[in-house]
Amino acid sequence: MDPIRASEIERRKYLEMLDSFPTVAIIQSILAATVLCYCFLSYGVTTHAIVWTALFLISILYRYWLDRGLRPFIVKSKPTKKQLALLLSSRAFIGLVWSIGSIGYIEASPDENFLAAIIWCSALAYAGCLFHQNSVSALLCYFWSIILPLSVYMALVLDCYKEAFILIFCGIAFVILYIQLLHQKVITRIDETITKERLIEKLSNANLSAKLLAEQDALTKLKNRTFFNQKIVKVWRLSHKKQQPLSVVILDIDHFKAYNDNYGHIAGDKALRKIAKCIKQINLESEHSFFARVGGEEFIAVLPNTEVESAVSIANLIREKVEDAAIPHEFSSCSNIVTISAGVSSIIPPKGRSFIELIEMSDKALYQAKEGGRNRVSVLTIQHHAEAQEQLLQKQAVD
Repeated sequence: MDPIRASEIERRKYLEMLDSFPTVAIIQSILAATVLCYCFLSYGVTTHAIVWTALFLISILYRYWLDRGLRPFIVKSKPTKKQLALLLSSRAFIGLVWSIGSIGYIEASPDENFLAAIIWCSALAYAGCLFHQNSVSALLCYFWSIILPLSVYMALVLDCYKEAFILIFCGIAFVILYIQLLHQKVITRIDETITKERLIEKLSNANLSAKLLAEQDALTKLKNRTFFNQKIVKVWRLSHKKQQPLSVVILDIDHFKAYNDNYGHIAGDKALRKIAKCIKQINLESEHSFFARVGGEEFIAVLPNTEVESAVSIANLIREKVEDAAIPHEFSSCSNIVTISAGVSSIIPPKGRSFIELIEMSDKALYQAKEGGRNRVSVLTIQHHAEAQEQLLQKQAVD
């Protein structure tokens, strides 16, 4: 297993262990409350019970404080030696508190309480390992902090050497079995989870790449007509909702058919890529703005939350950059280099209207730029459009 993957498995092991704390705290608190209630009923409120209750609360709060403090670090990388030592100390502290409580309970009445104390301590030690199965070190600290003090007490104070030996022997056998079986299963499970996550990530990236390719013009690497058709509807609705101006710039290469006919389609493709490069140099500050190639030699800029003056500035900036590129074009009627004409329109989308009207206005503005001599920017706003429509109606009425 490569070191990076091993480090990630180690990090996740400890992170899972931290995440199990609420369950551990609830279970151990219920057990502690049950034991204390029984002790109070049997022996009344004793100093030992009060001290043990305080120790138990401190151990739970210590672990909570420690786990909460270390979690942000373990989210990023596996714990350092110092962090690991702190984690293990909190697990050992809880185990030691339970062992001290069991010894105190036995001291109250050795003959009556000995067996009960051994049973609940063993149950706590063995069952508690389920919440420490992600870390051998944490398991050993928690398990032996319960078993060892109790075993020493049994041997040295109660002279129960045989019972102490059995307790330790069973503990060693269990730990060895755990390390060989359960812990390896944890590693395998986390490793499989990482494999699945990486596979899903690869598939997601592949889907994203496919989506981006489907939205991209293969020649110029700008957005394509498909993307424009989908995005313009969303931008129109958003502009209507926010009542913000939406500007559109249609750009068309002057005499591009003549360029292709005389220089060839390969040279035409190169010219398109150079013009696309000029367009990409423009920084669109407004959110949801984009450029797209929507026809053979036609490009479009969709500019939400952009006033008509700013849209005109962007159109002129693109026109100037194309001129600066100085792509030779001896067959143009307006220059000896490749130039572009642009039509600009802008509107605050009204209710019940379609974005098609805005595109039509930009197209008419482009036509005006072509009729006006090309290599220029023409503007048509909703007001100009209304005036033109009114003039047309008056002319038709006269005719």
